[in-house]
Amino acid sequence: MRVGFVAFFSIYLGLLSPLYAKDDYSALLKVDLSDELPTMEDLEKLAENDDDYDWKYDYHWNIGSAFDKVLKKTISTYGSSDVRVKKALEDELEIVLKSIPESHYQYVGPYLHQVPGIPEKILNMPGIKETKNKFPTRIAKELEDIEDLEFLSPYLYYVLMPEAWPSYYETIEQPMPVKVKRQKPTKYNPSFFAKIRQLVPAENYYSGAKVELPLSSKLRSLEVTATSPLSMADAKAFTATLDDVKAWGAKSDHFLKIMQTGFLLEAWEAKEGRELPVAQFRSIVNPCQRLVQKIKIAKLDKEFLKVVSKKGFTPDSWAYTCDKTIKAYRVANVHPAYLATISAYVRGDYDELFEAYDPKTKAIQHSLMQAIVLMHQAPMHDVMEIKNENESFYRDFLKVRKSIIDVPIIVKH
Repeated sequence: MRVGFVAFFSIYLGLLSPLYAKDDYSALLKVDLSDELPTMEDLEKLAENDDDYDWKYDYHWNIGSAFDKVLKKTISTYGSSDVRVKKALEDELEIVLKSIPESHYQYVGPYLHQVPGIPEKILNMPGIKETKNKFPTRIAKELEDIEDLEFLSPYLYYVLMPEAWPSYYETIEQPMPVKVKRQKPTKYNPSFFAKIRQLVPAENYYSGAKVELPLSSKLRSLEVTATSPLSMADAKAFTATLDDVKAWGAKSDHFLKIMQTGFLLEAWEAKEGRELPVAQFRSIVNPCQRLVQKIKIAKLDKEFLKVVSKKGFTPDSWAYTCDKTIKAYRVANVHPAYLATISAYVRGDYDELFEAYDPKTKAIQHSLMQAIVLMHQAPMHDVMEIKNENESFYRDFLKVRKSIIDVPIIVKH
C-alpha cells in the first residue's frame, strides 16, 4: 500500500489547527444543510426588487407619451461633468499592472497602447506611458541575434522576456563534492526481518494484490452525518450514483433551474452579510452539500430522491457521503509540493506577501487559500478507506470529469 504517512500526518495534525487569524473566511466557506434557507418565491421577489435600472414601463408597446425627466436631464448634462464612468475591469487591470515589476512594463505597455478602448488612466500610468511605440530593451539571449526582431508584433513581446526561457533559471554554480564517511555496516538480524515479514506480508503489496478489507469497510453506515466515519461501502455506493445523477442533471429544465437558483442564492447571501470575495469558493469546499441546497430551494428534491434512493441515500446523506469521499480522495492523492504550499499558508509564510496587495486582491487570496485548506481536511480513517481502492475511485471520478451538475469537484485525474 503506497501511503505517504508523512503527508497524511501533516494534513491530519497541521490542517486541523486554527486557520489564519486575520481575514478569516472559514465560517463563510462552510455549507450547513440544516440552515434555514429562503424559498424560491422569496429569492425571485428579491431579484425583482433589485433591478439596476427602473425602465418606468412594463412593455415596449406601453411606453407612454411623456419623456422621462430624469433621463432628459442626464442626457442634456452628459459630457459636461468631470466625473468619468469607469470602463469594465478597469480597476482589475490597474491592480494587475501594479502587481508586476515595472521592468516588465516594456513587454505589455506597447500592446496596451494599441488595444482600442483601454482607459486613458491605464495608458498614462507611470512606466506604461513611456512604453508607447517602444521596443523592449531587455531581451532573452536565445532571441538576440534574430534578424528584423524589432518588427515582432507587440502582442508577442512577452516571449522576449528572459524569464520566459528555461536558460534564465539555469544555475552556473556547481555543487561542491562532499565526502561522506562510511559508517559501519549494520549487522543483519534474521529474527527482526522475520517479524517484519509476519506483520507486513510482502504478497499483500505486490502489483494487483487485493487487501482483505475489515468488516467495517464492507458495511454501509446506518446514520450518515457531516462528521460520521466514511466506509468503503458508503463511498462506492456514492460513486455508483454518478451516472444517474449526471443524466438527471443534464436535463435542461433541471440544469437551468439549479443554475438560476445558485445565482439567486448568492445574491441573497450577499444581502444577508454572508458574501465572499468570490461566491463560487463556497461550492469548491463542500460541492455536493451546496448542490443539494440549491436542489431543495428549486423544489427538485423529491425528483432527486428518486435518483439517489436507488443506492439507499436521501439527498442529505448523499451530499455528506459525496463531500467526504471527494475530500478523502483529494488527500489520498495530494502532491507533496501542493501540500507544502498549503502548510506554508497555514504557518503564515505568505502573510507579508498578502499584506502588500490591495484590499480586494488580498481578500480574494485569503478566501481562496482558506478554501483550499478546507478542501483538504479529511480524517485519516476516511483517507485510508479511499486509499485501499484508489484506482477504482480514479475510474469512477472519470465519469463526471470536473463537475457534478453545476458544482466543481476538483479531483486529481
